[in-house]
This record gives sequence, C-alpha cells and structure tokens, in this order.
Amino acid sequence: MLRAGLPMTSAVRIVGEEASPPISGVFTMIADQVKIGIPIEQALDAGSRQIGLGDFRFFAVAVLLQYSAGGNIASTLEVLSSIMRKRRAVRMKAKSATAEIRLTGYVLGSLPFLTIGALLVIQPGYLNPLFVDPRGHVILGIAAGLLTLALVSMRAMMRSVTKG
Repeated sequence: MLRAGLPMTSAVRIVGEEASPPISGVFTMIADQVKIGIPIEQALDAGSRQIGLGDFRFFAVAVLLQYSAGGNIASTLEVLSSIMRKRRAVRMKAKSATAEIRLTGYVLGSLPFLTIGALLVIQPGYLNPLFVDPRGHVILGIAAGLLTLALVSMRAMMRSVTKG
C-alpha cells in the first residue's frame, strides 16, 4: 500500500480493517487515535505496549523514524519484515534443536515418580521407612528439593535457548 503511494495513516486504517484479530484491533485503535488528533508517535507507542512484542516495537520505531525524518517507509518495512522472519526462523531452529534435550529432561524428571509408583505396587512395604522414620522425612525433603532445583534449572536453560 505504501509502495502504491497511499499515506501511512490510510495504510494503517486498511490494515486494521483487513487483517485478522488481534492485529486488526491494534491497527484500528492506532488509526482511530490518529484520526481524533493524537500524534502518531503516541498511538504507535500505545499499540506496541498493548501487543507487548519486541518485533512490533521494532516496527513502531522504524515507522516513527521514517515518518519523522522522511524517506522510503516501504523499503524500510521490507527490510524489517525480512529481519523479523529471520529472527523467527532462528527461534524455531533453536526450539527444534533442543526438542530431544527437553524430552530427556521430562523423562528424567518423571523417573523418580514412576519408580516410587512401581515400588508401591510391587513391594508396598519397601518404602515405609521413608514415610514413618523422621530420617526418611529428611531424605524425602532433600530429594524433593533437589528434584525441584533440577527441573527449574533445566526449564531456565531451555527458555534461555528458545527465548527471542
């Protein structure tokens, strides 16, 4: 639309009308705010806060720079969309590369519970000292704490790899 010579505010309005939700709602809100006299800077800032995505913030900053300084907004948005696609591809590759590791973490995290369940079915009295003896309570507490720490650390590592 911008390449065809449509003003940016009209292009924002059309995106608000033709895009799918939730993007349509944000672009409609931006167009409505600009229509009633709110500066486009404030409208885009409000839209980026509402969406909460870093990529949309990049979009807002790029549009504001090109809008205030002048220049070819269409080519800037093409470059920005290419960057966003590449960032998404890298995130997806990281997620697929860590899938086996995540599955291993889930299996290792569930093994103690599966083992306890199997022991309770096969030999119910075998684990009684853990539940009756005070020293068994200490062992259960330490085991639960270490298992929780391991699961939290694995989750943090996986999120740091797949986070955009």
